Amino acid sequence: MVEDPAAPVAAPGVLRVGPAGAGLAGVPGGAAAGRLRAGVVLPVDTVRDGWARVTTPCELTRWMPVGEGFGLSQPVVVLDPGHGGDEPGATGTGGLTEKALNLEVARRAQTLLNSKGIPTLLTRSDDYRATLDFRVAVAKSAKPQLMVSIHHNADPDGSRDKPGTETYYQFRSSDSKRLAGLVYEEVVKELSTLSAGWVGDTDAGAKWRLNTRGGDYYGILRASGEAGVTTVLAELAFVSNASEEALLSRPEVQDLEARAVARGIERYLRSQDPGSGFSTPYPRQQPAGPGGGTRGCVDPA
Repeated sequence: MVEDPAAPVAAPGVLRVGPAGAGLAGVPGGAAAGRLRAGVVLPVDTVRDGWARVTTPCELTRWMPVGEGFGLSQPVVVLDPGHGGDEPGATGTGGLTEKALNLEVARRAQTLLNSKGIPTLLTRSDDYRATLDFRVAVAKSAKPQLMVSIHHNADPDGSRDKPGTETYYQFRSSDSKRLAGLVYEEVVKELSTLSAGWVGDTDAGAKWRLNTRGGDYYGILRASGEAGVTTVLAELAFVSNASEEALLSRPEVQDLEARAVARGIERYLRSQDPGSGFSTPYPRQQPAGPGGGTRGCVDPA
């Protein structure tokens, strides 16, 4: 992403907190009543007299001086590293946390995409809690062509002879479906070069999941769809599986996953390839894991 400290933000969009952090006030020009750490990306909905009204990762509405942040050029891609802070996600038997793995893969994919001339933004830049609605607000404000939410899985149905990668797409979006098929295709191709005791669900692949009202089950897909952002949720591998966890803890395997995600995104943007691996999901009664809300949330100071 391009950062311009001379002109931090002139209009609603997104900004990144500068290296000294940023003070937050209740009104424009008011005394700081809190701070955010450096690097946090924030959606901006109003700019007034040198102050930006932002939404914090815990969904507080505050004002910050625009001079304490960097304006960001409009990204083509938003990457969303799942979980963070006191919401670790799945944890492997060896202690590898999904939140850390998601962030590492997202950072590496961001570097690769930027190097390809595809400006990319992360919804979460470090290890802190970020609510689901905040993540969607970042994407809505950034107005990207697509978003990929990066996760690693747990609770498989059983053993498989190949990786149990899953990519979930927005049920009513043909663009989301194509993106899911391309990311799935690339991730499975790369992971299949490795040796592991693979596990997965029997319906692994590029698929949908609906709630009882017929909408997308996963909040990140449902809310981003309502905001007009084409989104995919990718469960790249099973961190809960000791064999896969041993691989995923290696930096070169994190690079491999990042390359696969980046290549799937690049193909979506620069080709008409349809993707593959589409699967019809079986009905699921078990709810997804908790988290993503504001209860107990503490902003990254």
